Amino acid sequence: MNASDSNRFTVSPYLIFVVIQSMQFGLGFVSMSVKPIRLAGQDAWVSVILCAIGIHIVLFMMYRILNHNETDLIQIHQQFFGKWAGGGLNLLFILYFLMISIYQLRVFIEVIQVWIFPEQKTWPLALALLLLAYYMVAGGFRVIVGICLCSFINHILFISMVFTAPFLHFNNLLPVMDHSPSEIIKAAKELTFSYMGVEILLFCYSFIKSPKKSQKWAHWAIVGMTILYIVEILFTLLLFKSEQLSTEIWPALSKYKFVQFPFIERFEFIGASATTFRLFPILCLCLWASSRVIKLTFPVKQRTALPIFLVLLFIAVCLIPDRNEIEFIQSWLSTIGVCVIFVYIPFLYVFNSIRKKVRRTT
Repeated sequence: MNASDSNRFTVSPYLIFVVIQSMQFGLGFVSMSVKPIRLAGQDAWVSVILCAIGIHIVLFMMYRILNHNETDLIQIHQQFFGKWAGGGLNLLFILYFLMISIYQLRVFIEVIQVWIFPEQKTWPLALALLLLAYYMVAGGFRVIVGICLCSFINHILFISMVFTAPFLHFNNLLPVMDHSPSEIIKAAKELTFSYMGVEILLFCYSFIKSPKKSQKWAHWAIVGMTILYIVEILFTLLLFKSEQLSTEIWPALSKYKFVQFPFIERFEFIGASATTFRLFPILCLCLWASSRVIKLTFPVKQRTALPIFLVLLFIAVCLIPDRNEIEFIQSWLSTIGVCVIFVYIPFLYVFNSIRKKVRRTT
């Protein structure tokens, strides 16, 4: 990328903070506290810290790989493993990002169907959302980062949790450290799903001005999300008993029922509607990354691949009928996310280190 392209297409290093937080503050956040609390109870906040430490280590590895090769993962795959094997790995990441898009879009539609419009069909909403996503992604990476900035409106709504203070039960946090290390580690593994999205950095690295300077902002993004996750889990514990959580699907939305204003009767409608700002950043970034991988791996234009991906997403979303299938997809995504973040990226780091040493000795 030459100097003129750099000014047109790249973003400032601090905006990586926005990109990573937008990827991790998606629709998965509305249910992120349920499984960890079932596994680790009132000690689930410890699991958040353990998982965050692991993500920081992986993030360090990612920057060591990217900074050494000075390019994104698409090119690194082909440099490390050759044209065909590298292209095959790139294809796997296309499927990975498309799967994330399908999950996020279907969960959003389900939230709208359950909380606001119970009679709403899946396909009209999916069609409208995908057409909007096409318009955004076609604008390029800088436009998508602007959409990510808009997603911070959810952080403002998150502050509304202070109005639930009269309903908090602090006895729910006791006793502290009452669960075994294995239960806390299992809960930390479940939380990996909430931290998925940090791997988008591997694909947008080339679009950052002075990318090495963005590392501190990426780490601060993880710190910020860790604080949000801990606060979310603590508020969930303080508002709900364990037997209530066994029937809750979206505790982050249910908490809005406790927020009461004299001029707003159903504040949870606002909370459910605001999940739109959680959806579009992830949907656009995943579609952009997938279409860019196709562009650099095969002789296909990015704008040609994008409509094809949108059609595939539309068909897949319409074929997912209910919550059982959504949970099945989430389970698969969680397993794949653990493999990508805690297995594949460390493998690349070790491979890159060995490759660097071999080159020095030859």
